Amino acid sequence: MNVREFGKAGMFRGRAFWAPKGGAGVEEYEDAFSVSESSAPFRTAVADGATEAAFARRWARLLADGFAERGPAVLANELPALQEKWRASVEAQAETLPWYAADKAAAGAFAALLGLEVAPDPDRAKPGGGTWRAVSVGDANVFHLRGGAWLRAWPREQAADFGSRPALVPSRSDADVPVARRAEGRFQPGDAFVLATDAAAAWLLRCETSAPGAPPDPTRALTWDDEDAFAEAVRAARNEGALDNDDTTVAVIRA
Repeated sequence: MNVREFGKAGMFRGRAFWAPKGGAGVEEYEDAFSVSESSAPFRTAVADGATEAAFARRWARLLADGFAERGPAVLANELPALQEKWRASVEAQAETLPWYAADKAAAGAFAALLGLEVAPDPDRAKPGGGTWRAVSVGDANVFHLRGGAWLRAWPREQAADFGSRPALVPSRSDADVPVARRAEGRFQPGDAFVLATDAAAAWLLRCETSAPGAPPDPTRALTWDDEDAFAEAVRAARNEGALDNDDTTVAVIRA
């Protein structure tokens, strides 16, 4: 289990929590998280490398870092450059790979990406607040929270919406790139955003209680004060079957 704090000195602050699948080491973790830490606009992203692909972790990292640096335009304007970086880094290792690993690498890597960009209103005479924009390819999710309740879950609203074959961003330049989904809205001071890769997002959309008709509660992510709290929540949820045994990444951003 790992945690990283960011943005303490800026308008936006938060924590990113992550854990590899149960029984796997940190070196097998194939999700990625990145944050710009600039004051305006503030950008953060989570990415989930497809397990069956070679060097998927590296591709997820390039996508997350690319969004943190360039924002929503990264998939439209910067993707070829990221694909070339991935190709060059893998090619540099080609001679050290066994033949079956080299064949797998030649097929390319794939990853889901969800990025969030938030910016305060330029008119400083107004109370704090501003706009947010999100972009998604695949099955990561963002939750917009306010006052202990959730305003929106996007792009998926129910745990049942998560499938086994989501659209993914390819590392090969000759592969088709899925059309990115986009959303936008406004935030107020005190709002929070939670970004989560697929297993974590589906978990946050499941009920914590067995009471009939009980709603899901994504705000539970706001209760994790440190690494131990997150680790215990993940352990308990996996044991109960509420959280799939997969890489688990959650970023909590507060305005």
